[in-house]
Amino acid sequence: MERKAFLLLFLGYISFALVGAVLLLLPISRTGPLGFTDAFFTSTSALCVTGLIVRDTPVFFTLFGKAVILVLIQLGGIGYMTVAGILLHRLRKSLILPEMVAHSFPELKPGFALSFARRVIVYTFTIEFFGSILLFFSFLKYFDPSLAFKHAIFQSVSAFCNAGFSTFSDSLVSFRGDIWVNLIMIFLIVCGGLGFFAVNEIRDFASSKLRSFKILNRKSEKIQGSESSGKVFRFSTHTKGVIVWTLSLIIGGFIVILLLENNRAFASFTGLEKVLASLFQSVTPRTCGFNTVDFASLAPATLMFIMLLMYIGGSPGGTAGGVKTNTFALVFLWIFHYLKGYKNVYLFKRRIPGETVGKSLIIVFLSLLLILTSIFLIFALDKSVLNSHNPVDIVFEVFSAFGTVGLSTGSRFIPYISLSADFIVPSKWIIIILMIVGKVGVLSIATYIVEKSRVEIGYPEDRYIVG
Repeated sequence: MERKAFLLLFLGYISFALVGAVLLLLPISRTGPLGFTDAFFTSTSALCVTGLIVRDTPVFFTLFGKAVILVLIQLGGIGYMTVAGILLHRLRKSLILPEMVAHSFPELKPGFALSFARRVIVYTFTIEFFGSILLFFSFLKYFDPSLAFKHAIFQSVSAFCNAGFSTFSDSLVSFRGDIWVNLIMIFLIVCGGLGFFAVNEIRDFASSKLRSFKILNRKSEKIQGSESSGKVFRFSTHTKGVIVWTLSLIIGGFIVILLLENNRAFASFTGLEKVLASLFQSVTPRTCGFNTVDFASLAPATLMFIMLLMYIGGSPGGTAGGVKTNTFALVFLWIFHYLKGYKNVYLFKRRIPGETVGKSLIIVFLSLLLILTSIFLIFALDKSVLNSHNPVDIVFEVFSAFGTVGLSTGSRFIPYISLSADFIVPSKWIIIILMIVGKVGVLSIATYIVEKSRVEIGYPEDRYIVG
């Protein structure tokens, strides 16, 4: 059942990307010529909420084309199986649908997946709605109400879904000094990257505090008695980890980027612009793709650090990609505990199951293997891009694709589009595969490929030297 659910999920992403590509190929969607590879690239980038582009979105695509991209972003952000699962479940079409929805949120049990998916949709549209309103008032300083409204809706959906597509050719570079645009976008990106499971617990925590506040303000003895017997809300270890790792990466990323670029790319910025640029570039690699500075101007050390942030990505069960914060942190926790002589991994006074630790190690190993293989193939096949670009920029593009981020140092020949536009066709398809795998997850694909557990033969143990 689980293997079949994953296969349907994977084929569903391919099918939606194909439909999106066909729609983008229609003359009503574009203002110039567009080949199938570039159309499928754009559609996949939108559906996998990546943001890498081979055409300047606001200029090349018409209003209809932008609408197609926005729908793909929305489907990719909340998971197309979440929407399909709810609609088809009401029609009782298949018993496998709860399993399919559960694949989008692996931390949930299938029995609770559909009810949780309904919350996901409510949270998504609620946060995007309020984000659109706040951005609308911020954009009124620059545009007329009609245009400000269009920009606000597109940016809000793209930011919350961690897509990185923008209706501005320079992304958000023109707004690097606007504190409200920066903070609203950061809020939307973080909300999408936290993961719906963590957001759900934060919501339950806020509700419990509100109930406690109301109880404390009532004088009835009956109410007082029920208060004393009420349960105290506690965050799960998962959510605690998400909050701690997210804050650590944002603060740490802010400090490192500010130190590296303060007297370099940010040298001409005002003090406020330096702070906002460092903070925004610390948040967006995990894994949104908007930018308020030109990444081609950043130092190689900064690009390498941002590659690490893109590789880590957001948190499980959200709109972001990457190996996920909890996964990356757990590998380091395992190393730390192993060196300290512990057989188990502990976090917040809780023992982490060995199976979870094993999954984290597999995810990190397979993802690095995939990234290195992709880099090797592009270097081997695409001689032209090696002659026109720094190898660091090409590696940066690969990490961005796997992390479904969308950041890029840019094309050398056409302004405002990603470096991927300079790739030959085979290299573009490598990037497409990376985006799909980054969205679906390397562990999910590996789980489908490998066979079920076998009965192990009791061979005698022998010495095998390592290190």
